[in-house]
Amino acid sequence: MLAFLASLGYWTYGAAVANPAPVAVPDAVAGMPLAQKTVGPEAVAEVTRLHGKEFPLTSGAMATYGGDGAVTLWVSGAPVSFIANEMVHAMTDKILKGRSPFTPTGTHDVDGRTVYKLVGMGQQHFYFQSGSLVVWLTAPMDEALAEKALEDVLQFYP
Repeated sequence: MLAFLASLGYWTYGAAVANPAPVAVPDAVAGMPLAQKTVGPEAVAEVTRLHGKEFPLTSGAMATYGGDGAVTLWVSGAPVSFIANEMVHAMTDKILKGRSPFTPTGTHDVDGRTVYKLVGMGQQHFYFQSGSLVVWLTAPMDEALAEKALEDVLQFYP
């Protein structure tokens, strides 16, 4: 019975990675309506392209809000939360080693979650883990707008 359950789990995992599911995104962020979204396999392919390596992602979404994509949201789903945690730590380590266009500006705790804040490419960036999801938010350098966008995204992905 244990071998059967292990085989079923492996098959389910393989099927989820081979055909990533869509992730829900907010209809609006910081008062800006959803302008465009990509979900499922297309979103996971874009995350893989940006990172230059393949993560075991089972779901994904990318969304832009406002004119000219003022705010961008990336959400990647891992098979289980401890893998999402490892993904966050791997990103943090890479950024701290200076192998990215981002400069860390701090972290803060929000309801028991660590939110990482960065600047780079003329924008503010935030990332955090929500269960088995890794969420990355890009916002303009406007502090009030960026904080409102982060607040909305944190509420959507508790």
